Amino acid sequence: MKSIYLDIGNSSLKLAARQNGGWRILSKQPLDDVDKVIHEVESLDRDRNLVISSVREDILTRIQSVLEEDRITVLHRSLIPDEMLNYGTPDTLGLDRFLVCLAAKNITKSGVIVIDSGSACTIDYMNQAGVFEGGIIMPGLGMLKGSISEKLPELPVPPEEIPQIWPGKSTAESIQWGAYWGFAQSIKQFLIKYLRSHPESSIFVTGGDSQFIKKQLTDDFDLQVWEHLLFDGMRDFYEMLNR
Repeated sequence: MKSIYLDIGNSSLKLAARQNGGWRILSKQPLDDVDKVIHEVESLDRDRNLVISSVREDILTRIQSVLEEDRITVLHRSLIPDEMLNYGTPDTLGLDRFLVCLAAKNITKSGVIVIDSGSACTIDYMNQAGVFEGGIIMPGLGMLKGSISEKLPELPVPPEEIPQIWPGKSTAESIQWGAYWGFAQSIKQFLIKYLRSHPESSIFVTGGDSQFIKKQLTDDFDLQVWEHLLFDGMRDFYEMLNR
C-alpha cells in the first residue's frame, strides 16, 4: 500500500508524498483548517495509507475521529525502541526531534547534530550507534518576532537581517542585533559545545528558518540543509517499524 505523510506541527499541517526520489507537498494549512486537510485525504485513492506524526494531540484526535482507522498509522514516541533512547523523560519527548535525527543518521555514518528551527528551535544529538541523546529547546525566530509584536507593540518588527553597522543605529537595527544576531549566536555556541565532545558529528539544518541559519553560520560550520528532513524521518521510522 502506498503511503502519504501528515506532519501536525505547532502552527501548521503539512501533507506530503514521495515523488521522483523526493517529496511533493500536497497541502500546507494552518491548524484551524484541519477539516480541509481531512477532506484532501478523503479525496485521495483508497489505497493510500496515512502516516501521521503529531505534536498536537487535539488535532490528531480530531483527524482520528473522522478518518477510517484502517487508513491511519500514527507514529508515537512509545514506539521508539528503548535502546535508541538515552533520555530521562521519554513520555514528554516530541517525536519530531527523534525523527529528524533518525533521518540525518540514516544519511551519514557519523553522529549527527540536527537544528530544527520552526515555532521552536531544537538542537539535538544522535550518536553514531543511532541513540538519541537529547538536546536543547529554545524559541524560534517566529516566536521571537511574535513576542516583540505582542509584548512590545510600539516597536517595529524588522526583516530577518543583520545590520552592517555595529552597534544598531536605529530601533529596528537594535532589534535585529539583539533578536536575530542573538538567535544565531546562541545556536553557534550550542554547536561549539556539542563539537567539543563530538567533533566528528555531521550538522544538519531543517525547518522554516534553515536558510537564515545557514546564511549566518555557514562560515563557521559545515552545514547540510535538508528541507524535508522530518518527512524523511517519518518514512524511515515507519519502514523500520514494518520490517
